[in-house]
Amino acid sequence: MDEAQLHADILSSLPNDPIALEKFNRAKSNNPNPQWTLNSEGLLCKDNHIYVPNSDDLRLQVLQYKHDHILAGHFGQNKTITLICRQYTWPGLRSFVINFCKSCTTCARAKAPRHKPYGTLQQLPIPEQPWNSISMDFIEKLPESSGYTAILIVVDRLTKQTIFIPTHDTITSPQLAELFVLHVFSKHGVPSHITSDRGSKFVSHFF
Repeated sequence: MDEAQLHADILSSLPNDPIALEKFNRAKSNNPNPQWTLNSEGLLCKDNHIYVPNSDDLRLQVLQYKHDHILAGHFGQNKTITLICRQYTWPGLRSFVINFCKSCTTCARAKAPRHKPYGTLQQLPIPEQPWNSISMDFIEKLPESSGYTAILIVVDRLTKQTIFIPTHDTITSPQLAELFVLHVFSKHGVPSHITSDRGSKFVSHFF
């Protein structure tokens, strides 16, 4: 772990970070901010912690030194954050460390999950007749056409008959219910089951 080389890279990359450059010039001026100082190596420090600029993957190198290195031991999120915060700092450090630890393949292979078990999958009911069980989904963020930017797709799960309904990205549950009455209920009645990836609360409010 070549800490001297890392600090040299941090020092050379300070001009490439707008935040670091501004604070660095302020620290060297006659009216410095007491929160931002320069240490004996000339590195920019915030509250006596070395500021790591967002350049040349320096933040990733610091994280690898404190997490992946043979002397670090692949600690969890909290311990890794504590190790880094003893010496370094940068904006969004906590979320950066959490995302890195979650993506670490070594940790995923060696550590048992501590969360509650995932819920079991629920099998969809077998349709008894046409339009008794349907699925609904949206195709959104489409180029505007005749004032519409989305398509509501209603599929009968038994016959696979499909209805395409033009709509908008900002559609609400009452507006969805109005489209449903106009295009589905008026022709096929009320289904006994609806499948949607919008969540049970959305379907419940829609009903």
